[in-house]
Amino acid sequence: METKTNRTVLIAIVTGVITLLLGLCLGTLVGGAGGFLFGKQAGQRAVEQMLPNLEEWPSGQITPELPGLRQRPDELMSSGAWVREVMSGSPAEEAGLQEGDVIVGVDDTPIDANHRLVDVLSTYAPSDRVTLLIMRDGEEQTVKVTLGQSETDAQRPYLGIRYFDMAIDETPQAPGD
Repeated sequence: METKTNRTVLIAIVTGVITLLLGLCLGTLVGGAGGFLFGKQAGQRAVEQMLPNLEEWPSGQITPELPGLRQRPDELMSSGAWVREVMSGSPAEEAGLQEGDVIVGVDDTPIDANHRLVDVLSTYAPSDRVTLLIMRDGEEQTVKVTLGQSETDAQRPYLGIRYFDMAIDETPQAPGD
């Protein structure tokens, strides 16, 4: 009799464990799919709110109309940092940077997918003087700016802008990537 009871208990335990594992797998699958769909819809709504004026460029690539960019270049600008806001009293304001400028270089370093503005500026110290190459109204200009000191870290330089990174990674992909 004891063997039959032990066998029944063992079957109940194995069945319970299998049911638990199947429930966890099914819950993960349903939760993951639900999270993906919810996240996708939330992301689409956020993009629609942030970038309401999408238009098609001649290349066929959908690119946002960037408010404040006074004149778009003939070609899709694939690098640079588009200045969205210049902070009042900042080194950028003192140097004459304006909303809508696109910073395309710092000293001899281009701003691109391999040289992000934040990374390039982090190689300097507060009070360093740099030359920014910018695009303004379709023309290249240079602006000299003396970097300030970050309020949160005295060792970090401060330019005083909010910007949108326009760098597109043009690194060739290996087959299968």
